[in-house]
Amino acid sequence: MTKPIIGILGGGQLGMMLSDAAKKVGIKTHIYCPEDNCPASFSSDFFTKENYNNKAAIERFSNQVDYITYEFENIPIETIDFIKNNKKIRPGKKSLLLTQDRLTEKEFLSSLNIPIAPYIAIETANDIEKAHKEFKDCIIKTRTLGYDGKGQESIKNQNNYSEVFKKIKLKSIIEKKIPFEFEVSVIIARDLENNIHHYPIGKNVHQNHILKHTYTPTQLTDEQTNKLISYSKRIITELDHIGVLAVEFFVTKDSILVNEIAPRVHNSGHWTIDACDVSQFEQHILCVAGEKIKKPILNNNAHMINLIGDDIKEWIDKSNTDNFKIHLYNKSEIKEGRKMGHVTYLFGKQHSFE
Repeated sequence: MTKPIIGILGGGQLGMMLSDAAKKVGIKTHIYCPEDNCPASFSSDFFTKENYNNKAAIERFSNQVDYITYEFENIPIETIDFIKNNKKIRPGKKSLLLTQDRLTEKEFLSSLNIPIAPYIAIETANDIEKAHKEFKDCIIKTRTLGYDGKGQESIKNQNNYSEVFKKIKLKSIIEKKIPFEFEVSVIIARDLENNIHHYPIGKNVHQNHILKHTYTPTQLTDEQTNKLISYSKRIITELDHIGVLAVEFFVTKDSILVNEIAPRVHNSGHWTIDACDVSQFEQHILCVAGEKIKKPILNNNAHMINLIGDDIKEWIDKSNTDNFKIHLYNKSEIKEGRKMGHVTYLFGKQHSFE
């Protein structure tokens, strides 16, 4: 049986790791990306360098592949609309539409009765003042194009609300700041037959709003685990999402709140490459190709560390050992705050991170 060719919109490290995973199961990938020398171009079988708003190029790309997926959620919706056979797109358009805008994402979660932080949509500077008075300690976030802490600003004290409004520029929301105890994420996958499997839940630690550490598994009560999995299953099912999806949560003293949804493979699941029998990337490829997903088996407890900016310099000349695995992203330039690679430390199943 001939294996399909999977087209991937986006050429970053997630596309690179998806292409690497596809090779393991005999599937070819075709990367579509506007940039030269992107990380994924070194791993894929085919590469198209074109803009996402080039309708003719997108249609040509669509005709050259069997299925299409995406490695980041800020793909223009117009790009998806250029693809005439929308059954080719996995996950579908709905996952993008609802997660590209923080407001629509929150409205979606509220419609499912899934707890989230209190928020107010911001249209004017007066809305900022109103939200600040109501929430006291709060965060203003742009509704679109925000990731790794971009487009966010903390509001603690009396501010010049007009200046804050001008600085943010884009449509925004204000969230009440949640005094959480820790953050976790659930990496979950769903195939065409509605089979759903999730990975062990990892605890996330951020530095300067960027994920730095993920520890898996983390210690949770049965009640916490059940809620996290139940909410995640409800989300992936209601989105009719085919593929891997990540849900980030705040865990407080007495509740669990969804922070955000990523409709794709996720940084907090990179440890699955080395610590599980099937990685999040291979799982996603299986879903997109229409194959049955696997129930992941945890072979090792894992501590994943992101290599951000200059962190990479001490790892360039090191080699993998039984205890740690190095993954570098082939990025041409080191920049402050840029994810350059990751390292996964592997431990026995009895090891505790608490």
